[in-house]
Amino acid sequence: MSQTDPVTQSDIVNNLIQAETTEAPPPSVQSSETNNDEENANKKRKVGEASNDSNVIAGDSGNRKPIKSRSWTWEHFTKIGSRAKCNWCDVTYAADSQRNGTSNLKHHLLHQCKKFPKESLDPTQQTLVLQQLEKEDGNGSGSVFTGVHFDAEACRKALARMIIVDELPFKFVEGEGFLHFMSVVQPKLSIPKRITIARDCWDLYTSEKHKLKSVLNKSNQCVCLTTDCWTSVQNLSYLCLTAHFIDHDWKIHKRILNFCPIVNHKGVTIGKKIEKCLEEWLIGNVFTITVDNASSNDVAITYLKNTINDWNSHPLKGGHMHVRCCAHILNLVVQDGLEDYHSSISKIRNAVRYVRASPGRMDRFKTCIKEVRLQEKSIVQLDVSTRWNSTYIMLESALKFQKAFKRLSEKCADFVLMKDGFR
Repeated sequence: MSQTDPVTQSDIVNNLIQAETTEAPPPSVQSSETNNDEENANKKRKVGEASNDSNVIAGDSGNRKPIKSRSWTWEHFTKIGSRAKCNWCDVTYAADSQRNGTSNLKHHLLHQCKKFPKESLDPTQQTLVLQQLEKEDGNGSGSVFTGVHFDAEACRKALARMIIVDELPFKFVEGEGFLHFMSVVQPKLSIPKRITIARDCWDLYTSEKHKLKSVLNKSNQCVCLTTDCWTSVQNLSYLCLTAHFIDHDWKIHKRILNFCPIVNHKGVTIGKKIEKCLEEWLIGNVFTITVDNASSNDVAITYLKNTINDWNSHPLKGGHMHVRCCAHILNLVVQDGLEDYHSSISKIRNAVRYVRASPGRMDRFKTCIKEVRLQEKSIVQLDVSTRWNSTYIMLESALKFQKAFKRLSEKCADFVLMKDGFR
């Protein structure tokens, strides 16, 4: 049909009918084609998901990003393949990220590497400590981890306090066993030398002295003093001055103020020494001074009474200041009573002194104890003439070993027991 031919209504209708019959497939054919397309799409989707999964699995070993090393130990090690080399001593360790951790590296730095500066570690790093806490309802206890800061200064103070309290020599801190023990307990702590620890002990004493002086001077604290003098085996004389006081909470306190050498045991010398100590501590309110019954102490108290009265600080103007030691008085009374039994006590004392004179004699005495089948684990003790209670302890222990002493007199010709034994 040419463009010039007129288009009739019947031609248009015929063309539409022809298009519908040639382009639109039957309903059954259209439905089957749609289902086929959806099945193909699902198959492609599953294949794609499977391929993605395989990529993920394969990527676990080859395509995963390397994990960044977080431990502080890697600051001192160099990674060489599956091993790590110490930057300080060139020792190598296995360091596979999947098989090995960093515990062996850390242990090497803290306990084995002699070149690693342990003091370079961060002093503010926290350590986890497992503490036992009681439950509020009282039913058992629980454990909780708490962070503890390492404080080198606090450790130094605690070490100085241990030296003072346990009366240890300054060279204790240089002992091989102590150094090894501290390297295991706290490798971060640098152990000071004995000269340094002596300085730390003096600093601790100065600090505690300042605190005590502020307490005594805060409200003009009234104190009671006790003092005694003695001579050491090196023939050096010492004086000890102790203060006793009650605080605002009605708690009694005892503090040693001075432990100092003294020229002699004369009364005036003792009085002047105590006066100097009181001036050093700025103590003026002294209520009583307790001493033993030596005549030199009477002179010392008289001197101090006059001095304290000049200070106008004693509530009774020196009255009742002198207090005599009751324990010393009791010792004098008992010693006087023991004079009636001096002969018997002297023989027992000589027997005990004989046994304790040498290790060989002590071994023979222990053999005698086994032979007479005594079960006592203690040993005889020698008394001190100035302590009546030590004489009592000596007599008590000697009576327990009476059979052993008798057996010893039978075996040793040079040991002669009293005629009637211990009776």
